[in-house]
Amino acid sequence: MKRVVFIILDGLGDRPIADLGYKTPLQAAFKPNIDKLASKGMIGLVHPISPGVPPGSDSAHLAYFGYDPNTENPGRGSLEALGYGIKIGDDTIAFRVNFATLSGDVIIDRRAGRIESEYASQLADEVNREIGRIDGFDFKLINTLDHRGILIVSGLNVSREVTDTDPHIIGVPPLKCMPLEKASNPDNAKRTANAINRYLRRVRDVLCKSEVNKQRMAEGKPPANVILIRGAGVKSSLESFNDRWGFKAACIAGGPLYKGVAAALGMDIVNVPGATGRVDSDFNSKFRYAARIVREYDFVFIHIKATDIASHDRKPSLKVKLIEKIDHEMEILSNLSSEGVLIVLTGDHSTSCITGMHTGDPVPILFYDGVRIDGVKRFDEISAVAGGLGFIRGLNIMPLVLNAADRAEEFGIKTSSKPRMYRMHYNR
Repeated sequence: MKRVVFIILDGLGDRPIADLGYKTPLQAAFKPNIDKLASKGMIGLVHPISPGVPPGSDSAHLAYFGYDPNTENPGRGSLEALGYGIKIGDDTIAFRVNFATLSGDVIIDRRAGRIESEYASQLADEVNREIGRIDGFDFKLINTLDHRGILIVSGLNVSREVTDTDPHIIGVPPLKCMPLEKASNPDNAKRTANAINRYLRRVRDVLCKSEVNKQRMAEGKPPANVILIRGAGVKSSLESFNDRWGFKAACIAGGPLYKGVAAALGMDIVNVPGATGRVDSDFNSKFRYAARIVREYDFVFIHIKATDIASHDRKPSLKVKLIEKIDHEMEILSNLSSEGVLIVLTGDHSTSCITGMHTGDPVPILFYDGVRIDGVKRFDEISAVAGGLGFIRGLNIMPLVLNAADRAEEFGIKTSSKPRMYRMHYNR
């Protein structure tokens, strides 16, 4: 039975770019280590949710790990909170937050120039000092990483059935928070949305008066004068990854969301030096730790955010350089197959360097060792069309992992009172 190293390069997929000779960053990058794995493994294309549907990172990761994002997603906000060490209780919801920049009433930067955590934390503290309770709900704003944050809303009958205020594009005003049309309790949803809108108006007033923002503007930097919220989430009660798939699992990541998904599934979070969740993250450190701890775990999940950041910032040349840097450091994993380790490499979604947005384009996926060799020599969006895996969906990945790792239970076998897809008895 094989152990697994599962690598997700965030926002990996892309579209052809004129500045790269009408190649995608994956096609343009020099990546001998990854292509070597491709030439000795099997590749294909994965639709994280379904064809043509641009996924969020929370939904894509849940699908990849075998959890239906339509019915089993507790919400991005609560997952990000959990990744930051904040457990969501009853009568509480959490939103993912972006500190952003308005000019007049129009969003001109959804990340406020990727404001540093030092300043975003100061702004959150100012907001919390000025605003606490509105219409019976308690509000707390927390900065997590750079422009990112979490908004915790607590109170009796608080409802997650409300809309986002982040339109995900610039050049338009923030959206108004509204109750969902088919909310199970319309009164609670309406009361929650009204309180949130009042809170957000007051937040904007506090941020506009902040000395932090005045100093940023004096330095020619965009002010963080509004917050955008999305992904209302509640306390997670997901079945553990170990119970569902039979893997003792660990996570190596820098970003709160990815740690949060792993924590919600009961994976151990392994904090490694230099894992920042930014483009300066220490990829060597992540791969070294993975090669070490895979002897203790059945499944090691590595998340790298940098490729997605380059895409959102519309920097294709940077994305190419990051792919090449990741490839260079992946040589650390080259000997793992001789130790009985399956390597899986993919992205959680495509992010276009042209638009800076997630797209519904499929992402290449690679299985190395424990699979048939399909003869494809390169790992990219176009080469993957000819791969032996064909086109799959996110929810197909874990059964394929079980099979390639020689852990899959034969269909129809009943060795447990609870249905399961993995073989129970094995030696690690």
